[in-house]
Formats: sequence, C-alpha cells, structure tokens
Amino acid sequence: MKQKSWVNKKPDLVFIGDLHGQIKKLNNLLEDINFDVTNAQSLVSSTKLVFIGDLIDNAPSSDVDHVALLTKVKQLIDNGFAYCLMGNHEFNAIGWATKHPETAQWLRPHNVNNTKQHQGFLDSVIEGSEVHHYWVTWFKSLPLYLDFGGIRAIHACWQQASVDQLAQYLNKDKQLKAECFLNAFDKSTELYQLIETLLKGPEITLPVGYSFQDKTGIKRTQIRSKWWLSKAQTYRDIAQVQPEVIDDIPNIDLPVNQTPELLELPVIVGHYTLNGVPSTLSNKVACVDYNAAKEENPLVAYYWQQETELTNKHFLYKAEQVK
Repeated sequence: MKQKSWVNKKPDLVFIGDLHGQIKKLNNLLEDINFDVTNAQSLVSSTKLVFIGDLIDNAPSSDVDHVALLTKVKQLIDNGFAYCLMGNHEFNAIGWATKHPETAQWLRPHNVNNTKQHQGFLDSVIEGSEVHHYWVTWFKSLPLYLDFGGIRAIHACWQQASVDQLAQYLNKDKQLKAECFLNAFDKSTELYQLIETLLKGPEITLPVGYSFQDKTGIKRTQIRSKWWLSKAQTYRDIAQVQPEVIDDIPNIDLPVNQTPELLELPVIVGHYTLNGVPSTLSNKVACVDYNAAKEENPLVAYYWQQETELTNKHFLYKAEQVK
C-alpha cells in the first residue's frame, strides 16, 4: 500500500531520533504508535515519519542490524510514508568510501578513531562490496534539511545564515550536488564549515586565556553552542559542556555576532545524545536523540501535530527506559 495524498490538510509528522542500527527499537515504536503501512485506518492515514539521520554506526549486538534498518527506512521513503535526513554518520560514510581523484587519499581518513566508529557498519555490509556501494550511493541522495512549512528538521543545527549560504551547493531537493562532495570534505572550503555547523553543531572560540578539559581530558578552547537559546548572553549561558567544567567557562558577554538568533519556526534535531526525561530545548527546538544507540536507552520521537510552539507532552518514548 502506498501513502495517500492529503488534499486539504498537511500530514502530521513523527520525527524519529538517531537509530544507529537499532531495528528492533524502530519496529517497536511503529507498533506502539499504530503506524501500520498495511492498514489505511492506522496512523498512516494522517501522519508521515521523519528520520533525523544517523541510521548507522553501532557495535554488533542481537538488536543491531544495519542492513535491515536501512532497508526498512528506504522502503518507507520509497512508498511515500517517510522522509530521512542526512546525519553526520551518513556523511562520514560517504567520505570513508570515496577517494580524492587527484591525491587518491580517502576523503575521510582511515585512522584508528574513525575505523573504530565505523567498523560495525563496514562489517555488516562487507567493505568494498556491492552492498556497501549501494548504501553509500543512497546516503548521497539524502537531503541536508527539510522545511515542511510549519516546522523544519536538520540533523544538528538550524542557523539561518548558514542554511542560506548552503543553498548554492544543493539541488532543489536539498541534496548536496554531486560535484560538491570533494569540497564538503576539504577543511579549507566554505562548504566544509557549513557542513560542520549544520550536521555537527556550531562551535564558539572562548576569549583568550580561557579553556576547559573535555571528558577525555583534552584541553579545549572552543565550546559547542546551545544555539537554540535565543536569550543567551554570556559564554557560560551558551556553553554545551559537561556540568563539572561549567565554572571554567567565563561569565563574559558574547560578541554581538555570536548571540543566537530568534527562530521563526520550530526545529527538530538529533545528534546530541541527551539523557533523562525528554524535554524541549526551547519552545522552538526539540532534540530526539537520547542515545538509542545503547541497548538500555529509549528511542525517542516527537509527534508534531501542527503546533507553533513545541511541548514536552508530544515526545514519544518508553518511560521505563528513561534514567
């Protein structure tokens, strides 16, 4: 059965967080919300799914099946039941499998850390095989963001100036143009910086003399930004760092060009591996990544029903898995 078209009403949307191969969690969610593609009277009559990206990269386990998950998501899209965004893991998978035509170097280095992160996916598709090539080609077709009119979705950050700059590199379906992938992995280009911001989140450099240690003990002079806090005024307000180092972040006013923008429309993101009871980041931003990659953590979704301000009551998850 293919999805019906809505003549007088736009569909509601269920935004699904980063799955990282967790096919069982996806199947359970769809069953729990009665999203049955074989039953026109189920939620499919009024609602579409939106996968927020990061479908891949997880260690093998009884519940992780990269190929089964990718196949299911693609079938839902092909039959008109769903959309899917490119996450940073899909983007990285493209770079891993692509050599620069002049230097013959992999666009994403095959170093120890990158190998460790990506090995579970590579083992599942058998690196270099036709199956591997098939899914990497499909990743290239995923849009970098979606604008549904009343709500937007992007993997990590909606920053209007960056989205506007990105337009020149995208086709009409918001997919990265084929000729742009080389520059997307070149740190010297504008496109690389835009991808870093929109798929991984913006960073802000601390004032001279300030730094903090991240959770691995590395000294950092840049902070991840809570770009969704439109009223943030200081570096400490906007810093997305572990609680134990927040006092190392200066309580100094942000430069005017670093203050967050006021969002016009609601935005759904993934990427940030949050924990605790799912709640909105602001009345315009919700994150649906609560580290479902780990067996013990819930898959979180947000059920948007045309509201102009986001609300905690629209999160979908199994309460018993929340810590």
